[in-house]
Amino acid sequence: MNIKKTVSLILAAAFFSATAAAYAAPDTDGKLFHETYDMSNVKADKKDGVVKEVEVPDGDYTVTVTTGGKTETQANIYINGGERVRAYTLEAGKTQENEQPVVPKDGKISVQVIGENPNVTEIEIEQLPARKEKGEKPTVYIAGDSTAQTYNYETAYPQTGWGQVFADYFTDDVIVENRSMGGRSSKSYNNDGRLDKILTEMHPGDYVFIQFGINDGSDKPERYISVEDYKTLIKEKYMGEVEKRGGIPVLMTASAAGWWDDANNKFKDSRQDYADPTRDLAKETGCVFIDANRFVTDVWNTMDKDDVLSGYFICEQLESKAYPTGTNDTTHLKEKGARRMAKLIADDLEKDVPELYKYVKKDISFTDMEDHWAKEVVTRLANDFIVQGDGNGKFDPDDSVTRAEFLKMAMDACGIVGHAYREDECLDAKQGDWFCYYVQGALDKGIIPVHMIGFGEYRKETETLAEATADAEAVTTEIYKFYSQPTTDAPAPGKPAEYSSAAFNGNEPITREEMAAIMMNCMSYKLKNSDSGDMSGNNYGDAFTDAADIDPSYANAVDAAYANGYINGMGDGTFAPKAELTRAQAAVVVDRLMNQ
Repeated sequence: MNIKKTVSLILAAAFFSATAAAYAAPDTDGKLFHETYDMSNVKADKKDGVVKEVEVPDGDYTVTVTTGGKTETQANIYINGGERVRAYTLEAGKTQENEQPVVPKDGKISVQVIGENPNVTEIEIEQLPARKEKGEKPTVYIAGDSTAQTYNYETAYPQTGWGQVFADYFTDDVIVENRSMGGRSSKSYNNDGRLDKILTEMHPGDYVFIQFGINDGSDKPERYISVEDYKTLIKEKYMGEVEKRGGIPVLMTASAAGWWDDANNKFKDSRQDYADPTRDLAKETGCVFIDANRFVTDVWNTMDKDDVLSGYFICEQLESKAYPTGTNDTTHLKEKGARRMAKLIADDLEKDVPELYKYVKKDISFTDMEDHWAKEVVTRLANDFIVQGDGNGKFDPDDSVTRAEFLKMAMDACGIVGHAYREDECLDAKQGDWFCYYVQGALDKGIIPVHMIGFGEYRKETETLAEATADAEAVTTEIYKFYSQPTTDAPAPGKPAEYSSAAFNGNEPITREEMAAIMMNCMSYKLKNSDSGDMSGNNYGDAFTDAADIDPSYANAVDAAYANGYINGMGDGTFAPKAELTRAQAAVVVDRLMNQ
């Protein structure tokens, strides 16, 4: 056990007990502070707008600023010097209430509303009751930047923050609240009121992970903060206010980048301009500390370079909706990299935050796999988050796998990425379907067998990703598109040709012969795009006694999969091509693909 960290936790709890009364200090009448100020007759200064500064007792507050009037409103709201509500406009006769969580600064709450015509009518300042009791479950708040942020895949696929998946590594006995936001430094995050929101919600015993340092040295004035001011802000506001509320601040160094050093053939240290001061602050205060920057880089240097970089936001063309021409971003992450980093941080809790580590999921096992022939493979893949259980402790090994589930497994096993969803180019998959990105990528690469989609064909086409400009040529790429064909060669006179309804039907169970076709198409695509050669065109002959039952469209794929050791059949010389693939069988096949 780490004695230093354990003592820090005890001292934090003791500090809360000693200062709880001061934190919950009521006003002189024994009541919580609550005042409403009529601002309708206050004339706005041309430079400073409308300003209201109030001395208040220590505690948590909600400040509500109401604007609007008979004329058009143009307002921008600052609280305690930080921009809380960006410039907005209201039509004449419209009103707007702007509610913000606030922690006093130097015993005061300062409200400033500026703009051409701020029209401030009322400012309400209400003290919140102190939360003296622990929550039903401990909560882990994450205050950080874009490397930890939770992203909306509809607009940002495949970008993923480590905080987005952090909850997956904990039991249901703890709550993870990821409050990270892209582009934020410790300064701008605080000025935005994001830290105040955490402070006004948290309970004693909650944890607040604090990870900044990437944007703090920015040349943008709203982000930039000197190293000394950074240390003061983190110590006094982030750590001090969390401890005052009986919480445990967990200080972290900045997220590690995937910066490769060709000269020394290793990943090099990154973000040290603020990582080193963070380490110094941890030594000075003896706080709970996770040096993620250092140990993540150390782990990267035990791994294959390309494997590590595959987890960063390095995107091929069409993979990212926001950057369709591709990216070479070694700061931000995809899901693969986010999960790796989240797991490394979760595992580190055993050393640095042992009281929280008891909520971390240990090796995953399933109650219905104890004597199953695929136990070892399923357990290994589950612990790497490649396969998942049913959420109730079972894997259901004999249940069927859907087409979409296996497509994802096979693409992941072969390192083939999905593509951002494009309306009307993804068959029957919709934006809301979790698998739409895999289907889109598989279609663009011609991976899904034509026979599984309908009567039609793939056609290779050129897609324009960026139009030509005066300074640059157009950016294009070649992709496959699926086109339906008439289901009859010669329709009856006077009648239109009938077209098949092209669909992937991702939620339908996949058959074993369809599994073989997708698997071999994935492997063939992988080999075509590597130095390993090309598997397409080979014919291995009939490998199974029931070969006649295999659809001719899939026969070569089945034989090739057998010849390459990806499948073994049913143990009696048959393949059972029309049988539905089970979850256990899928796990074993994927494991073989990954180990090829």
